[in-house]
Amino acid sequence: MKKPVLAVTALLLSGTAMSADLDEVLSCNFETMGGIDNIKSVESARMTGTMTMGPMQAPFTIEFLQPNNVRMEFEIQGMVAVQAYDGETGWAVMPFMGKTTPEKMADDELKSIQEMAEWEGPLVDWKEKGHTVELIGTEDIEGTEAYAIKVVRADSGDASTYYLDTEYCLAFLSKGVRDIQGNEMAFSQSIGDYKEVDGIIVAHSMIASIGDGPTPMQQAITIEKTELNVSDISADRFAMPATEAPAGE
Repeated sequence: MKKPVLAVTALLLSGTAMSADLDEVLSCNFETMGGIDNIKSVESARMTGTMTMGPMQAPFTIEFLQPNNVRMEFEIQGMVAVQAYDGETGWAVMPFMGKTTPEKMADDELKSIQEMAEWEGPLVDWKEKGHTVELIGTEDIEGTEAYAIKVVRADSGDASTYYLDTEYCLAFLSKGVRDIQGNEMAFSQSIGDYKEVDGIIVAHSMIASIGDGPTPMQQAITIEKTELNVSDISADRFAMPATEAPAGE
């Protein structure tokens, strides 16, 4: 994992990983990320980069607007797809699947985009959001000592475990189980390439894996540019457009 530009000595209050409690770990995480006030000062963001799935690569743009608005556009074979959420409704336009008008998302897709809309992550203001967060101990993850934090989301009830390295308290892995088209499947996401943007440490690489076994489905996101507090992102970007009823209805 690439070390952050801004770092603090891990857990100054407790001194050791074994004696840490949840508040100390979260305080360490927020401080390393640039400070809780700086994190919460971000009202909007735009990220551009490349999404890779197998041999396919697609340029993308993700826009965020607080609270809980997200819009992702990506291009495949000259066609632009949209996935968006306005805090209530998740919708998509997927022309390469023959869906050229906005349609509401299925439940499993909605859960994923609700998580994506939480730009600052589930740990910031977790009590106010209604999530359940618990420090369940420390684990060795392929040679990296990590705090294991269990998060149960208020919106979906889905549980995930986030792993934060004990040196910098930065998340580098999350694991859980997702209901995908009626089937429960293992899900994990590797998080890395942290870079400083306007005083805040932001991950620029995510690799999501779905399924067990030696060859799970994988989707990699490489962020090439991050802009914070972007002035030209308006709320109407995230609302589902009205569609005309077919003739005769």
